[in-house]
Amino acid sequence: MTMHSTSPRSESRMVPRRRTRIQPVKLVTMERTFLEDGTAIDRSSKGARIGRYAARRLPTQIALYDEVDCTFQPATLVWTCGLQIGLRFTGPAIAANRAEILRLTGRYYAITD
Repeated sequence: MTMHSTSPRSESRMVPRRRTRIQPVKLVTMERTFLEDGTAIDRSSKGARIGRYAARRLPTQIALYDEVDCTFQPATLVWTCGLQIGLRFTGPAIAANRAEILRLTGRYYAITD
């Protein structure tokens, strides 16, 4: 387990988390460039636990793109444990514009120049 500041098993949460239905998300840079796909496992107003499909290195500051709500939420990577990560939200969710939605959900969204 790679620790950034807290363990996923820690109960130092500020607000209760709730298990979500399997909800697709995308991890993106703060500039909203695609990094990788994921699945929201638990979520609260302060953060989320995300399941990943590969254990590649991520920047500390990222944004979570919610494919259902079409929003970006800036976050800090707090912990990693295998194929799961913990995020702490650092700002409010921001609605994606049409161009961003098409770029992140279109046919070739994972291909970069």
